[in-house]
Amino acid sequence: MRHNLNILFFGIIIFLFHNCTVEKTSGPILVLATSDDFGTYTTEILKTEGFNEYMHDSLTDSSITDEYLRQFDIIILGETSINASHKTMLSDYVKNGGNLIAFRPDKKLNEIFGITDAGGTYSEGYIAIDTTTEQGKGLTSKIMQFHGEADKYQAHGAEIIATLYADKFSEKEFPAVVSYDYGKGHTIAFLYNLPKSIVYTRQGNPLFAGIEKDGIPGLRGMDLFADGWLDTSMNTINQADQQMALLSHCIQYLNSFTKPLPRIWYFPDSLKCLVVLDNDGENNTEADFEPQFQDVDSMGAKMTIYIMDIDKVSKAWVDKWIAKGHEIAAHPDDTREALDPTWNRMDSVIGDIKEQIASKYGITVRTNVNHWFVWCGRNADGSQNFAAQARLEEKHGIEMDGNYAHYDMNSNQGAYYLGQLGINHGNYTGSGLVMKYADAEGKTVNVYQRFNAVYDQQYNESNDPEGFFNCFIGLMDRSLNNEIYSIISIKAHNNEYYFSKEPLMEMLAYANDKGIPVWTALNLLNFLKMKDEASFTNISWANNRLSFTLNSSLKHSNGLTFMIPANHGDKKITGITKDNKDIQLTIKSVKGSEYAFVTVEPGANYSFLISYGN
Repeated sequence: MRHNLNILFFGIIIFLFHNCTVEKTSGPILVLATSDDFGTYTTEILKTEGFNEYMHDSLTDSSITDEYLRQFDIIILGETSINASHKTMLSDYVKNGGNLIAFRPDKKLNEIFGITDAGGTYSEGYIAIDTTTEQGKGLTSKIMQFHGEADKYQAHGAEIIATLYADKFSEKEFPAVVSYDYGKGHTIAFLYNLPKSIVYTRQGNPLFAGIEKDGIPGLRGMDLFADGWLDTSMNTINQADQQMALLSHCIQYLNSFTKPLPRIWYFPDSLKCLVVLDNDGENNTEADFEPQFQDVDSMGAKMTIYIMDIDKVSKAWVDKWIAKGHEIAAHPDDTREALDPTWNRMDSVIGDIKEQIASKYGITVRTNVNHWFVWCGRNADGSQNFAAQARLEEKHGIEMDGNYAHYDMNSNQGAYYLGQLGINHGNYTGSGLVMKYADAEGKTVNVYQRFNAVYDQQYNESNDPEGFFNCFIGLMDRSLNNEIYSIISIKAHNNEYYFSKEPLMEMLAYANDKGIPVWTALNLLNFLKMKDEASFTNISWANNRLSFTLNSSLKHSNGLTFMIPANHGDKKITGITKDNKDIQLTIKSVKGSEYAFVTVEPGANYSFLISYGN
């Protein structure tokens, strides 16, 4: 009996010791959103920014209770109307030490964000980040576009992180992003709908879907950026990415009140840039393709070719170049209805060539570029949908699209309405990153949008081979040196290789000199799927030590890298163990903050312990 009492006594002591010294393990991030107003696209932003430790739910779900919310360090609330019960629940969560981020919040929550209603809205305006704030440091201070509507407020105790402008020349008057301490907790409000703005910046104006706008024959994704939708002076700063980075900084700021969180890095290994090369094969023969493939391969680069006429290309030739690491995919041709592409016809065209390639070459097509970049902008019922083409590709198992490109020659929009050429070319989509599409209903489409920025036809028709090269150099140098991170896509048609050969070889040599690999679209797709599939679980914070599991089931030939804040409060990282073994500390600065970088081989699970101290 005495022996049993001793066991019970020591059990109680251990229990009390554990609960006195170890903080409760809680979920890091909860996204409360539906597809309405692009709320669920928040999760795509989090994955792109590497926060692969979130849960997603809806505020209207019956499981959302006070107790449930208390499990999470941070709640991100999509644009939504709330009732009195929701207001009380969210207010109590913050009062008791929770952290809340909201996009264009319901006015019932004004008190917890430290703002008062000033009446009215701005539509299609601008914001500027205050880079002297903790959340804004390391980002651009330039005035940037937002799309959608923003509500006008006055700060009532809140700190202003970013300011609203009606246009680039108006005086600042209202806040765009605010931070506030409420009770024991903390809040940040984006007074515009960030996920919606990101989608509209990257994909264009949904009201232009299926409408010819730029006067260049054929409906294309570029038509969605006409009529002043685009402020081209912002092309070199990746304004959508800057605003996503602001969200990341806000999350990291709120983590300072709880625990540091790991993030997956944007690129393979610890690279700061990546290049993808593709080639529209049109109706050429394998003999036409051979010289370009040999040139590219001799530089250690890899290339995707989108074939339109498979009768002119043998299986033996395809097998040879696939074995060397290149990609062969389809080039669907719906140009016969280019002026008004329909869902049913595009559906048939994609399905037919995909089936032909599977039958002849044994290849499952997973990436796509259409002939002439023809873009279907209407659903089967004729209704507008600026991502109808992406929905069709999703239907056919295509997972990456490259139909957005920089081409505006002879447009009715004026010279270079998509932006400057040469060294200041930039990304008119506001992003150098590859993310999934969202459709007109706000639902994420399981197809990645890869933007072809460095497009040979644009520069060929401008008779500017030097500009073609300088366009590439500008994008790469800004990514490597200025943290304007970009996955740079080059398109070099076989038909225009007479023009592009010399500048393309210079580009590949420059990439080699900088240590930047040149990939196929398929290899990029496989990397992104691996990166997005990885997750952080079992996250616990105790005695200035963070432990977690990095889970990865998809393999890739390049490394999976995560980064963890090098400092937390007045403590800094003193050591990292992987699977109970010490690893070397590598500290790097990213957009104003220092992080420890760790690279692992993907396709396995790892346990980490991060120690912080003086």
